[in-house]
Amino acid sequence: MNPLTSADIFFRGSQVYDPVALLRQGDETLYLARVGRKASRQFMILTPTGEPAWPHEPLGSLSDAAWALRAHAWHLVTPEPIGESTQQAKTLARLLTERT
Repeated sequence: MNPLTSADIFFRGSQVYDPVALLRQGDETLYLARVGRKASRQFMILTPTGEPAWPHEPLGSLSDAAWALRAHAWHLVTPEPIGESTQQAKTLARLLTERT
């Protein structure tokens, strides 16, 4: 099963998660998604199957997401924008590079 295809299906069918960024490292893939409604400030880092990547989620901000990615050695990965807006993915990329 192609992880990108299963994630696309997951996000398309979800009314809870709004995808923000895709992160790829080797053969691993993670997704950053906003949780809840459009105005929500909570984020989750998800696997291609839609499960939380780590147990300390949801996260309260993009900065928190950047710290979580850094703690799990994903800070050298450039987030790829997905979803309706690219601004949050760009902000995440900036936060990850500021902390290196």
